[in-house]
Amino acid sequence: MLERLNPILRLVCIALAGLVVWQAARLTMRREAFGGGSLLPMATNSAATQSVTMAANAPLPPEVAAIIEKIKNSQLLGPEMRPPPMALLAIAGQDVFLRAANGQTGLIREGEELGGIKLLKIGTNRVLVEHEGQQKELMIFSGFGGESLIKKEPK
Repeated sequence: MLERLNPILRLVCIALAGLVVWQAARLTMRREAFGGGSLLPMATNSAATQSVTMAANAPLPPEVAAIIEKIKNSQLLGPEMRPPPMALLAIAGQDVFLRAANGQTGLIREGEELGGIKLLKIGTNRVLVEHEGQQKELMIFSGFGGESLIKKEPK
């Protein structure tokens, strides 16, 4: 049985090899017809190319610009990626896990900085930070957890 299949398999392999060579020759000839390695013709510096370039740099009419801005603001095509707000994520003894205003997260200790935020003091469930010259208090949750870390001025 194998003796009869062996010549048939040889013929099938030869036919497949011939098909591969023929397809490769067709691709090579098609590339040469377009003048090189690219399958697309190369555009020269023609009037059509110049008009497309000028049209791409032209300002949009106000009506079109307003529609584009409305679509962009609706976030219909996808959300606009903004860094999440500054937050206190966790407190572990002397270490604090913060998310900075620029979205950077990290573990810091008192006196260290992360993404423009300097950690001043650690409380029970809150920390005192300095950001852009202002002192701010970040809390894990509101409620119990100690007094405010921001110094209150006497009345």
